[in-house]
Formats: sequence, structure tokens, C-alpha cells
Amino acid sequence: MQHITENVNLFDDNGDVVLGGWSRERLFEYNKKDFPAPNKLDEKDSYFISNGEMGFYLGVETLGAELAIRIVLHDYKTGEIVRDSITKKLVLDLTPLPQSEGMGEFSYTDKKIALTLTNTVEGRYIKCDFIDFNNYKNLFVKVVLKNCAGDSMNVIAPFDENHKCFYYKRFVPAFTASGVVRFGGTDYNLTDDNSYVYLNWSRYALFKHQKYQSLNAVFPIGGHKFAINLASKVGNNKKGSENCYFLDEKLYKAGRLKVSGDERRPDSEWRFESLDGGIDLVFTPDRDEHGIQTCKCDKLVFVFGTLNGRLDNSEVKLRIRNKKAQMMFVNI
Repeated sequence: MQHITENVNLFDDNGDVVLGGWSRERLFEYNKKDFPAPNKLDEKDSYFISNGEMGFYLGVETLGAELAIRIVLHDYKTGEIVRDSITKKLVLDLTPLPQSEGMGEFSYTDKKIALTLTNTVEGRYIKCDFIDFNNYKNLFVKVVLKNCAGDSMNVIAPFDENHKCFYYKRFVPAFTASGVVRFGGTDYNLTDDNSYVYLNWSRYALFKHQKYQSLNAVFPIGGHKFAINLASKVGNNKKGSENCYFLDEKLYKAGRLKVSGDERRPDSEWRFESLDGGIDLVFTPDRDEHGIQTCKCDKLVFVFGTLNGRLDNSEVKLRIRNKKAQMMFVNI
């Protein structure tokens, strides 16, 4: 693995990506202006926000003038899952997602949805009005995400076949949320004390589509905050994969993993084992009287479940029992 500790541009003077590696801070400069074909860059910001009552996912993806918005709401008490999406092509006035960590705004409005994502020095701001969400009830979201001190996972994977192809991913669990997610007449209130958040931020250009799956979670355990990101390989990750976990905002890298599961079966259990024996985790989909708790939102398949197992290294020894987690499957 190559641990990056100094600021470095993603693209060189020719628009190529020749570096690879990972960092605990946002040290990779996404110098988009130096890429020869900016309209071929896929850009995604997605958030997962939870408390004891619900889990809420919001993802926004742009590719040139194409836009996809995907939203999923899971009520933990009733088991109800609702979702909706907006996909548009050739949005001539489409604003790009914010490129700066501390400034910039994305805004989109049509007859069904008004969405604003704002980056500030203090954190993020999300506001959304979605009419007849899931062809059912209106959805209203007004949430402030507050930055917390802590590590983030940042990784760049080049492609040996084409130096203008790359995968740049950030996983950031260092947030709290305050505000409300309202679906119909039900309010899910969020405070800095009861909320758990992670941001998945990615920018990439691929020479062919590929299947991608990830396990994500953030939850309290033994008076501590825990977060995890385990994902399938994209590009050349010999100098560092995106696999990692966090305890109290400190990042611990995960080495090579043996993964077993069946992406063709949403009810499949998934097991994640590190070759050094320090990770042994099992994700099990949740079930109710209607079956497993899963949904398909546009191209994204979401599976809600529980995480069990253990993590052992020189600093961390954790036993995880029946903690809420999510798996996502998508073609990118």
C-alpha cells in the first residue's frame, strides 16, 4: 500500500492519472480543468443518515448533462421501505456538484422535486421537497450536517489499460445531523446526539461498466462510534483499496479480503474475512412477513440487514452483534 501524506494533483499536465494510493485526509486535488474530457467524468455524492427510527439515503449523480437522483427511506420500526428516483438526460442548465469541500451548491428543480445541496465551511446543508414520493406521500427533508474532527478514507485507483481512466473515492463518517426528514405525516427528527451519517463521494472515468457492491454502516458500540466501508475492486488498487473501518473517527485500513456471497440473490448472506484474520464479519439481510428488506431504486439495489462478527488488531478488539448495516449493488 502507498500512504499519501502530501497534497497531490489527480491529473498531470497531459490529463493522465498515474498515481495510486490512499490518505487519511483530503490530499488529492481534483483538478478537473486539466482532464481532457470533463463531460465523461462521472460524479457522485451520496449520504446515509440514520437514527434509532429510520435510515435515509440520498444520492446525486451527474455525467455530463445527465442527472440521476435516488432516494430511499427505511422505517426501522415498521419495516416499510419507500424509494423514488429522478433521471434526466440533456439537462442544459445542470449545475455541477460542489467541487470544494467548504463551498459550492448544487440545485435542481422540476415539477416533482426541488433539491439543494450546499457545502459550507461548517458542514453540509440538504433541503428537498419531493411531491408524491413513491407515488404515495410527499417527502420533505431539511437537514444540516455538521463537520466533526476525524479521519476520512481517500483512495485513487488508476487503470493500467488507460491512464485517462481512474476511480477516486472518499468515505467520510465524521458528521452529525440535525433537522427533520418528513414523510407524509411522520417526522423523523435528527439531533447531533442521536444521528449517524456517512458520505460516499466518488469521481471516476471508466473504460467499461462493471458491477460494484459495498457494505456500509455507522452505529454506536460500547460508548464509541463505529463506521465501516468495504467494497469490490475498481481499477488497480495494489497501492491501496477503499476497505477500512473507523472507531471514534480514527481510520483503520483493511487489507486483502476474502468475500463470499451471491449478488444474484438479495437474500444471500455475505461474509468478509481478512487474510490476516483480523476481520471476520457476516452481513445478514433483515426479514419480515413480506420477505427480506430490500428495494430497487433506479439502477441501485439496496439491502438492509445486520452485521455480526469481530475485528481484531493491535489497537481495536470489537465484537459486533446485530448492528444495522446496508449493502448496495449497482453497475457503474
